[in-house]
Amino acid sequence: MGLPVAAGGHKVHRIAYSWSGWPKGAPFPPLPDADFFAALDARWAADGLRRIAQRWQDDLVQFTFEAPAGVSPEFLAGRAKGRLDHALRQTGWRHGFERKVAVRSLGENTLEVVLRYIARQLDRADLADPRYVSSLAEAAWEDGDIDLEEPVASDFGRYWYNLHLVAVTNGRWRIGREDFLPKVTAAVRTWSGRLAAGGSTKVRPGVHSLAVMPDHVHLAVRGPSAQSPDEIAGGLREALNRAAGYLLFDPRVYAGTFSSYPLSHVRAR
Repeated sequence: MGLPVAAGGHKVHRIAYSWSGWPKGAPFPPLPDADFFAALDARWAADGLRRIAQRWQDDLVQFTFEAPAGVSPEFLAGRAKGRLDHALRQTGWRHGFERKVAVRSLGENTLEVVLRYIARQLDRADLADPRYVSSLAEAAWEDGDIDLEEPVASDFGRYWYNLHLVAVTNGRWRIGREDFLPKVTAAVRTWSGRLAAGGSTKVRPGVHSLAVMPDHVHLAVRGPSAQSPDEIAGGLREALNRAAGYLLFDPRVYAGTFSSYPLSHVRAR
């Protein structure tokens, strides 16, 4: 599992979510026809959402979307439910949805794979100085109070919102120089606390784990559902650069969604 790159070397985002909704007053109607979904997909496309899988039952509707990094899980939940409800009402089904929905971030890799990948970063590195390797190992940490399999709950739904973030230094500058290493790790801890302050439940957002490499950092994060991956990645970059007192990190931060099961699980339905 490597860092995804696009043509020209630019890092790319890998963002996908499943959305689940339940009927309120009566079962959902039978699966609508292709014209119904063509019109609905056009409306979702205007929101930046691309439907890539679906599950339609009389007691549950679930869609999987690819989304741009500027879309938050809460925005996706509102547009998925609102546009579907409107489309169904136009067909004569007017019973509405339960208030609460569920949104889960999905990726090609599972939670177990991503966390193992982050934890083993130094095992993969070809570094000659054992003291430097030891200092990087000591900078890594995990927050045992954050269980990424638990959702963040709000008045309107439950959100499993996990992000793998990778921030790379400008010019591949070594983080161990100029005493940047302790500043980086302290900045991540402080930033994690700010993410948690944005949560309203006992299951708080925050950084689950951090791995520091010579010229980049890997994080596994449970995000606040109101913030997009772009907002979260931008907040991390700003926190790191402010702590360094220098534009140490590249403006582009890779963000990828993941969960306890892979995207292929929903595509195979």
